[in-house]
Amino acid sequence: MFRRTYTYMKILPLLSMMLCLSHGLIGQSSGDSNELSDQQALDILEKIMDDYESHNSHHISFDLKIELPGEAPQTKEGSLIQSGEKFELDIDDKLIISDDETVWLYLKNDNEVQINDADFGQDGEYMSPNTIFNLYKSDEFVFAIFQQSYENGKAITQIECKPRDPDSEYSKMRLTVEDHINAVKRFKIFAKDGSRFTMILNFHKKDVKLEEGTFRFDPEQYEDIIIEDLRF
Repeated sequence: MFRRTYTYMKILPLLSMMLCLSHGLIGQSSGDSNELSDQQALDILEKIMDDYESHNSHHISFDLKIELPGEAPQTKEGSLIQSGEKFELDIDDKLIISDDETVWLYLKNDNEVQINDADFGQDGEYMSPNTIFNLYKSDEFVFAIFQQSYENGKAITQIECKPRDPDSEYSKMRLTVEDHINAVKRFKIFAKDGSRFTMILNFHKKDVKLEEGTFRFDPEQYEDIIIEDLRF
């Protein structure tokens, strides 16, 4: 159970940041990766990239379906507010906030906040937009059209992303795009242990007005809160 909990906690920022589809998802990849990837898939992603980069901030509401081997599926509601490398991810009993220097993990049921340095990297406990961007600027993934079909009368394209590293903990990731508006509909991650994480995008508001302090956690707003400062 510890391993699954750790994987779930680490994958939450990954799922939400991937839905933002910023430039790192497809840009700056190596020649090797481009040669192996489907150009049509890259063209679709580039259109989404162009739209994303034209906005300064984003507010995303989503449902996250979690399927773990031997357990009943769960669906959790969540939201993401992001501006650059700063973000606030609110899902279920957890709230994760980062100002790109510090990460606050608030455990709602325990009224406890854990404070960490923003150790954003592939081996860090958390993943930021910049971490995801760097992953996809490398030659570690290959993109291809998986399927083009219709859902509820609307044309969709499904794009699969597969890691080239045979030791990756993920076998593939699948992005579903609504064709006529070039909008992300859902994103699914397939883990090699049989776990599945599907994020369904409910709405995506762009250029939202953010209040000062959006990306800071204020413990004074929580009576009798337990503070665990784990920064070095």
